[in-house]
Amino acid sequence: MFEISKTFTFSSAHSVFSQQLNPKWTTSTYPKCRRLPGHGHDYKLTVYLSSDKLDKSQMVTDFHHLSWLKQFIDKCFDHKLILSSQDSGTLIFLSKLGILEDGAIVLPEIEKMKPSIKFYGVTSDYVFVSGEVDVKPIFLSEYIYIAFDNFSCPGFSEKSIAEIDFYQRFLEGFAIFDRSPTSENMARFFYKFVNKSVKALGVSCSKVSISETETSCATYWE
Repeated sequence: MFEISKTFTFSSAHSVFSQQLNPKWTTSTYPKCRRLPGHGHDYKLTVYLSSDKLDKSQMVTDFHHLSWLKQFIDKCFDHKLILSSQDSGTLIFLSKLGILEDGAIVLPEIEKMKPSIKFYGVTSDYVFVSGEVDVKPIFLSEYIYIAFDNFSCPGFSEKSIAEIDFYQRFLEGFAIFDRSPTSENMARFFYKFVNKSVKALGVSCSKVSISETETSCATYWE
């Protein structure tokens, strides 16, 4: 069996609503990682690919064949605040901003018009999809992970510049995960997503490791 690995880096923030500390094992019992709006890390993601034979280039696969994964990370993870659809605090937060209604992301009305935004999602069967959010809402239950980009408000007047700027900065700056955004859950997500995506290359993802700091790492494999 042959195995190769490729490491990607990105900077993101998350709010770990699920954090609970056992006082028998730590002197710091306050779960700071639960705080909103979150705290940041410089992540290091390492993906391991394996095969029992080499391809025509006498490789497991060329590292250039993972360019799509870097593009995905740059669009969907880098410089994002990762929140969870399981977190009641997140749902209250988004609802009060007027961008979450009945479990769906909706765009606010500005000057009686709707802006638009690009979305990137990974469905429950780990398929990547993208599209526009305008009149049609995006239901969180349909996605494992979803992020947004390219907020657009053509034709709006100068009196709404501050409001448009706020929604652009916020909507382009957050992503929603369907579970707590721990390193363990993120490692499992990337393992399953990469495995689904590289089947056509004739290789498999053997494991994924993700580090929040230089001294901590979570790994997932099956």
